[in-house]
Formats: sequence, C-alpha cells, structure tokens
Amino acid sequence: MKSPWLWVVGVILAIWIFSDSSEKNKAPSSSYIQPQPVYLPQPSIVYSPPTFMGYPCTVDCSGHEAGYEWAEDNGIDDPDDCDGNSDSFIEGCQAYAQEQQALLGGGASDE
Repeated sequence: MKSPWLWVVGVILAIWIFSDSSEKNKAPSSSYIQPQPVYLPQPSIVYSPPTFMGYPCTVDCSGHEAGYEWAEDNGIDDPDDCDGNSDSFIEGCQAYAQEQQALLGGGASDE
C-alpha cells in the first residue's frame, strides 16, 4: 500500500515543480511600465552672412577689402569719390572714406 501513495506524492511534486518553472518564463505583468525615449530639441542653426564694416558680403569680403585698400592707398576721404565696376569694391572704398571722415571730424574742436 505504500507504493500508490508514493505515486500520488510524486505526481503532485512533479506538477508543482513544472508549474513553478513555468511562472519564471512568463512575460512581465501589465503593471510593468517600459521607459519611454526622451526626445531633446535640436538646436537651431542661425546663419548670418559675413559683413565688412556694416556692409553685407556675398561669399567672402574680398571685394570690400580691395576697395578699402584702394581707398587707403589713394587717400580717399570722401565717399562720393568712390567708383568702380563692383558694388562690393565701391562699398569697401566708402567704408574707408567714412572711417576717415569720422576720424577727421571727431578729432577737431572749434572752441
């Protein structure tokens, strides 16, 4: 008679062991909250074109620089004396002449 009880205990033990291991393989419960990705704002890039003494340049300021140097080499102090084939050259020349007028006009006193 001991033998049938051993079979019953063995079957119950086997069911308990296999049912316990199946709990380990289950998916997480629905109460588990998965972390959400964080999206950071992308910095905005602001482009401003280069300038030469207040005048906007196109690609580079080489035309303005050439006009400024020409005005310096030729002693230009009146923006109306600036002439040329390029707007950037003329603006560079005018920048030099305006700078000279500010220096000459700001340094003298009539007292």
